[in-house]
Amino acid sequence: MLRRFIIISIFLPNLLFSQIQNTSYNSLNLNSSSRILSMGGSVNSIMDNDISLTLITPSLLNKEMDGQISFNFVDYVSDINFISFHFAKKLNNNLMIFSGIDAINYGKFDATDEVGNTISNFNASQQIATFAMSKYLGQDFTLGSNIRLLNSYLESYHSVVLSSNISTTYNNKEKSFTFTLLFKNIGRPIKSYTSEKEDLPFEIQLGLSKYLKYLPFRYSLVLHHLNVYDISNDYNLNTIYDPLTNQLIVRDETVAKKLLRHVILGAELNPFKKNLYLRAGFNFQRREDLKLNSSFNMSGFSFGLGFSIKKIQINYARSSYHSSSMINSFSIVTNLSNFGL
Repeated sequence: MLRRFIIISIFLPNLLFSQIQNTSYNSLNLNSSSRILSMGGSVNSIMDNDISLTLITPSLLNKEMDGQISFNFVDYVSDINFISFHFAKKLNNNLMIFSGIDAINYGKFDATDEVGNTISNFNASQQIATFAMSKYLGQDFTLGSNIRLLNSYLESYHSVVLSSNISTTYNNKEKSFTFTLLFKNIGRPIKSYTSEKEDLPFEIQLGLSKYLKYLPFRYSLVLHHLNVYDISNDYNLNTIYDPLTNQLIVRDETVAKKLLRHVILGAELNPFKKNLYLRAGFNFQRREDLKLNSSFNMSGFSFGLGFSIKKIQINYARSSYHSSSMINSFSIVTNLSNFGL
């Protein structure tokens, strides 16, 4: 069954190994988990009972998530709202399934003529349905795959996309060490906005996490966009004027900075091993793209906390994208067995 599912995930979306940064489908990379957002925006190598971790990385699905549900809400930039609902079920000791729905509401916009007069209003929204499956292969390895269907309405433009994520995770419980290889956004649009076909934002990720032996602390490291070396952006160029010729010179980024753009760091502290978690993260690429050269700001930094109340886990995150954009998110995770279901 898992073999057939993986074959469908690979070949049905028409596998594409191209990297496209300028695409209309970057919403496939959004994650509504407060835990993930507080740890830099990407976590792919923590394997515990938090179902929210498995939306992007299906190999993190494990039997501890049997019957788990989660609800997530993100107060995104410019009054954009992002909500999601996820559920996991164990089929047997080695096989897990996941289903989820994510909805993004971009709000209402004014349509204007060429001189700026409002002539009408329109809405924009996107929905993503996800079905995933994972199988424990033995020797601490898990293989997972998902199928994601994106339905997008932007004014009068409509698009439907079928994509897939495939990942494998090595989880050594004795050493509290986890390692993941993830292939994201394999696929292509079924229906495009226009006659021009856009590719999906495909990328390869590596991730590792380690829970320390003598301290209730876990760190996470994610290396993203490994299929592309230079992921810098042209709109944030470092420019100077030559003092002799007075010509504008564009300075290229150093090799070290280009490499650091691929790094996301996350940390999670569980003080006194009680039902309280303190989290923080740093996203190098977000920092470099959105920082202000004129003053210091918190772009790229994120933090959050989580706590449990009567078998219900509540998580909160606050992420800084730009000095004018702070994102707040809330997540609730529980198990249906807590309610006799």
